[in-house]
Amino acid sequence: MTNIKHKSRIQVLAISLPLLMLVGCGGGSSDGASSPATGTSADTTAPTMAASAAIAPANGSIDIGYSAVAKFTASEALFTASIKMACDGVDVPGTTAVSGAVATYTPLAPGYAANAKCTATVNAALTKDLAGNAFASNVAITNFTVKSLGCTSTATNTPPVVNGAALVAVCGNVFVDPTVAKNQYPAIVESISTAIAADKAVYGALQSSQPDVVVCSTAACGTYFAGASLRNVMLPTGSFAGQYLAPRTTVVLTSATYGRNALVLAHEFSHVEVAARLNGSQVPAWFDEGLATLIGNEPECTGVTGKGVTDLNTLALGANWTSYTASSANFSKTYCQARAEVAAWTSQHGITGVTQLLQAVSQGQSFASQYGALLTQ
Repeated sequence: MTNIKHKSRIQVLAISLPLLMLVGCGGGSSDGASSPATGTSADTTAPTMAASAAIAPANGSIDIGYSAVAKFTASEALFTASIKMACDGVDVPGTTAVSGAVATYTPLAPGYAANAKCTATVNAALTKDLAGNAFASNVAITNFTVKSLGCTSTATNTPPVVNGAALVAVCGNVFVDPTVAKNQYPAIVESISTAIAADKAVYGALQSSQPDVVVCSTAACGTYFAGASLRNVMLPTGSFAGQYLAPRTTVVLTSATYGRNALVLAHEFSHVEVAARLNGSQVPAWFDEGLATLIGNEPECTGVTGKGVTDLNTLALGANWTSYTASSANFSKTYCQARAEVAAWTSQHGITGVTQLLQAVSQGQSFASQYGALLTQ
């Protein structure tokens, strides 16, 4: 990298230091070849907050987003800066970048916890102007409160208990493993909203109620709710996959931080909606799973080639489907084969054909008479 000259505008990405103190790298090379122009300027004045500093979020703000940035304007251009963020007394990792006199802090994922009270503070020793003068003093930039969780259900169900410890009720019917950090809750709740929207795009107004959602982060939790396979699962009322007998329809996620959880939930919520629309009638498991995979794009089918089974009709029963796809060799190929079949059918009948088919089956018509021959067999 080239040396930094006095009149250039500099953008510096901060790096994390112990105790989560974050300091900009100064734009120089890793061997320290570039540094503030200390000793080559008559400037000995410490930078301070600008007289009319643009501070964000405004001091005392409420309902701030879970990954909101914090920024301030100094009295002169900065070479490097460090903003420390603490929420509810705990430091939040993040990066500080500099552009001219403006320093901006961005939290690392997953950001802040809901309802957290946060304070952003300038770290004076690590905030310097172009001449190398340190900031006048540590100073709190702003205090703000993070917004509440956007729970999608008003249910107030009792949290399940695993090994004597109750899960945490993040929302009235969303329960997480106690080991899950609070700043992960917003992503979990937002993934539920995303999943519901994906299902509504196909079904329109949903006829099902939002099921209980259990989110695990440990093998003990996952095994208790989903069984030894640790597969994400939808449990109808009165059923079980592990040791938990579901008192209500329940969807189990076996990982709190899996990046595709919104897609997994869209898949599982589709099963809930299909069951509600059928009202006790049945469709083949391959159709139910293929439709859920099409809606949720989970599992991912890009790059999956070949068929998982010669005849999808041999997997009409749910027990047969679950047993057959328990093999990793069959899992993705079979789900994606079912997805391809349902996609071919909906391309001919339109997405509204799905709800019409489900309604006809719920009224006593046979699935075969409504669906017809398989298109991709």
